[in-house]
Amino acid sequence: MPPEDSRTTALRILDEYQRTETYLNLLLSSRLAGSDLERRDRALVTELVQGTVRMKLALDSAVGSFSRRPLEELDDAVLWALRLGVYQLLFTGAPDYAALDATASATAAVVGQYAVGYVNGVLRAFSRSDRSIGYPEAEADPAGYLQMRYSHPRWVVEMWIRELGFEQAEAVCAADNVEPRLSLRTNLNRTSRDELAERLIAREIEVETGDMTPECLLVKRSGPLADLPEHQQGLFAVQDQASQLVGHQVSPAPGMRVLDACAAPGGKANHLAELMRNEGDVLAVDVSEERLRYVSESAGRLGNTALRTLTLDATGLKESEEGLFDRVLLDAPCTGLGTLARRPDARWRKHPRDVEDLAGLQSRLMASAAEVVAPAGLLVYSTCTISQRENEGVVNSFLAAHQRFTAEAVTIRDSRIAPYLRLLPEPGVCDGMFMAVLRRSA
Repeated sequence: MPPEDSRTTALRILDEYQRTETYLNLLLSSRLAGSDLERRDRALVTELVQGTVRMKLALDSAVGSFSRRPLEELDDAVLWALRLGVYQLLFTGAPDYAALDATASATAAVVGQYAVGYVNGVLRAFSRSDRSIGYPEAEADPAGYLQMRYSHPRWVVEMWIRELGFEQAEAVCAADNVEPRLSLRTNLNRTSRDELAERLIAREIEVETGDMTPECLLVKRSGPLADLPEHQQGLFAVQDQASQLVGHQVSPAPGMRVLDACAAPGGKANHLAELMRNEGDVLAVDVSEERLRYVSESAGRLGNTALRTLTLDATGLKESEEGLFDRVLLDAPCTGLGTLARRPDARWRKHPRDVEDLAGLQSRLMASAAEVVAPAGLLVYSTCTISQRENEGVVNSFLAAHQRFTAEAVTIRDSRIAPYLRLLPEPGVCDGMFMAVLRRSA
């Protein structure tokens, strides 16, 4: 059989995503790894799949205006075919005829010939229209406007408007819909940032220096990074720049005992070992033994001999008999609302109750982590979410109940921010991130 075209592959992935509820990035990686598509076509599949899922709400509004049948009555695969077609017409530079013909062919291959006429009719009607989507007026319904204009769950935008104000909430929503750049963390124990940049540029990869950390390189047009010799040689790891900044707040020094309490998949734990020049002890704890394998595999590739792993529920750290640590990092499980640009399906997987449930878990983890911080040591709390309940609320409640700890300023770009640092997602710079540095009294 001839290889599939990009649109057919994209629709097949979207259909499988709907049926299996697999995480989208994992599904994309696995399906493209076994594909015969060229590199450029793989990039197109990624854009179509991620963009269609990201803009699902706005696409449904457009489809609903031209579908003779209510969307809830359509087969899931038919609805994804319509979303895929409208996404191309609205958000890509594909000529109308190419988008229409390719979507019809993809529908025939994935859904069946019976659906082609209906899909084609809806898409052609939409293409002949002014292609406008009816957004609510921002002044009359601010949350409804952000919900439809930027395709976000209403409960999320309502929370952000309440906590950030409308302008910042809109800026976050807009940032979530921009494809993020990849951030690399240079392994400074094996190379310099400038040397790594030169090697990547020689491979025709676009490289820019990050300004938050001395290790960061921002790259575009890289292709599969795991295939690069520089990756296989352990010269870098993929890690968002804001996550790299967290390691610097922990400020580990050679010879220290350091704990990463929720370590998997290991980006921050390995960074801590590198910052210590692998002199000392970094214990990476996680409740999942399977996920800890990723930590160990990364440590082996990067040469981080100071890192070891322990399968343990971090709410019971005191019972581990590991003693006290000079530095403890709690990068807590969270709703991940700061990473929606990188994980387009995450916005549809979260629910309002998750905020409260996770805040309870985060508070228990904080209390447990505090028990193993040595006198005069640091406890660093971080999340990749934008939610006061999970961030400032958790830390303020912890400090009220633990008088031995006080908040210290967070350092970024030679500035000190007190009492905590909240980074909002910024295209081409970093994901959203929260971090607090707490010191135990001597």
